[in-house]
Amino acid sequence: MLLTTFFFCTRRWFTFFSPPENLSVLSLFEFSLCSSRFLFHGTLSSRQTSIWEVTIFHPIEKYKKFDFPQFQLFPKPEDHRQETEWLRFTGFLQERKKVALVSLAGYELYIQAPDATFSHAVVMYRVMSPPFIPKSPKRIPESAPNLNVPTPPAYEKIVTGIFEGTDDNGDYFRKGVTSPPLSSGETNVPEVPCAKKNLSSTHPTYLKTLSQTHAGWIFGAIAELVDNSRDAKSKRLDINIEIFYSKKEGKNIRVLSIVDDGHGMSHDEIMTMVAFGHDLPEGQQPDRIGRFGIGFKSGSMRLGKDAIVLTQTTTSRSVALLSQCFNEDKSNLEIPVVSYCKHDNYMEFDLSIQSEASAEYNLKAIKDFSPFNEYVLGEKLGLFGQAGTGTQIYIWNLDMWGQNYSLEWNNKEHEGDILIRSKRVRTRLGQICQQVPLDYSLRSYMEVIFLNPRMRIYIQGSLVKTRPLEKSFNKTAVFHDMIMGKPLKLTLGRSKIEWERFNSGIFLYWHGRLIEAYKRVGSHINNSNVETGRGVVGVIDVTNLMDDDDGNPWVLNNKQGFQDCEAYAELEEWLGKMYDIYWDTKFDTLDVKEGSDRYKPDDQWVQCNKCRKWRVLDPDFDTDTLPVDW
Repeated sequence: MLLTTFFFCTRRWFTFFSPPENLSVLSLFEFSLCSSRFLFHGTLSSRQTSIWEVTIFHPIEKYKKFDFPQFQLFPKPEDHRQETEWLRFTGFLQERKKVALVSLAGYELYIQAPDATFSHAVVMYRVMSPPFIPKSPKRIPESAPNLNVPTPPAYEKIVTGIFEGTDDNGDYFRKGVTSPPLSSGETNVPEVPCAKKNLSSTHPTYLKTLSQTHAGWIFGAIAELVDNSRDAKSKRLDINIEIFYSKKEGKNIRVLSIVDDGHGMSHDEIMTMVAFGHDLPEGQQPDRIGRFGIGFKSGSMRLGKDAIVLTQTTTSRSVALLSQCFNEDKSNLEIPVVSYCKHDNYMEFDLSIQSEASAEYNLKAIKDFSPFNEYVLGEKLGLFGQAGTGTQIYIWNLDMWGQNYSLEWNNKEHEGDILIRSKRVRTRLGQICQQVPLDYSLRSYMEVIFLNPRMRIYIQGSLVKTRPLEKSFNKTAVFHDMIMGKPLKLTLGRSKIEWERFNSGIFLYWHGRLIEAYKRVGSHINNSNVETGRGVVGVIDVTNLMDDDDGNPWVLNNKQGFQDCEAYAELEEWLGKMYDIYWDTKFDTLDVKEGSDRYKPDDQWVQCNKCRKWRVLDPDFDTDTLPVDW
């Protein structure tokens, strides 16, 4: 008995028993069901390539009177989803009493599913004309167009019905088939050596690999999600640690929630977000921060093992699950996504991009592997309202620090804040000070993360009061120059807050987003005198210089530093010169005058919480007396 194994592009192996001798040369076949096409790959003895194309479905009664030779087609799914897809296809054949017709290399093949357990399909065949079998495979010239191979599950629109179309009678079919799993006796078939797979897949462990993008600083992961909210033109962002009941674990669990009121994501946009990298959108906003296509994945997986996304636009709604637990026993990464479209005043499955069976399958996976049952989902989706838009991200199985969570949110001395439990200060060249709240206080980080804050950020229900760095300086000086033909503006001054903390350095922004903080430059790097440069802070937006002529950034993909490139080297040298000039001309190292008046800002600035515009006040005005919501 001849045994041959094939590899299917959505990661399924099929095993054929006793096929006709001439068919044993196949190494590629394709199912084409109406507008959907599915490639199958494999290798047999002669390694010839051909295509199986399902062109039509016929009633099985037409073929019962013929005594055609036949062979069996056994599936060997690698995960539950692949098994479900097989059941859907064979279930359709049996439910409708159909055979799938394939015309191939002088043969006609008739695929049927007579077994009630759907353990295998039977392929009848007949010879139409002597098949031509070349002696060696043909090579595809390099100039030939690329074969349009479907992408792995993480990329493809997995919510779309795998086997949707019309039969020969014009009947439209969408429903999935619920059937018993394959019996062990039918799936435990010995394998034979075969060629390596020529399609790449994404293993679930890649999610953990992505999380290491922010291994050095967990707030960098939160910043990725905050960036997405800013790009979505959100006016309000809430970051909280909430309590949810997990039916799977049988107890309450802590969940990090990041909720905004931006414009939300359509189905295509959320599929792009969960994809592993993507092209930059045409005509994208010039101040857009998200560029690399990995921010959501790397950020959420650093914070916890599992994340769910709820998003709503004016016409659609989508739910997606990115989960290490859901993919724990799988060999290929799966990301369940369910999309809805708006009809009048209610939402229903969008059947233009997914079958109802596929949507139900993914929705069940989301409810089974998250603390979101239908009631919690309804409650959270209800927060959007009928006309509301926005995105909600919930992350659980949070990262641990020993026996506790890496994040701390119940510190009585820091109410309305989320802290890094270790409170470790990040290492910076030339830094002596160990009092850097920005490194371990999320509130302190959010105060300065954006050069021009547009949205109100709430942490644990408490509004973050933004800190306009360049508007809070004493003895302010502004330097303009050209570097590599690109204009730059540097603002330097002495900050009272940073002087008290013995901090200093340059804050480098890119597209208005903080990339580096407290960067020491010039003679300030290795100066042992703690008073030299004390409290002197600079602010600069380097977008012009650190974006090349094609719009590609010289920013690291974790957005916590810049690449080692000519532009950055030139920038460092120029910053060092400007910093030294400022220190030499503005401050006398022998001046030991005491008193806080020396470090008052040149002007007092406050930001309106409604219009987000800055207002200048008298230098002697005490801004601490203003109400929180001003």
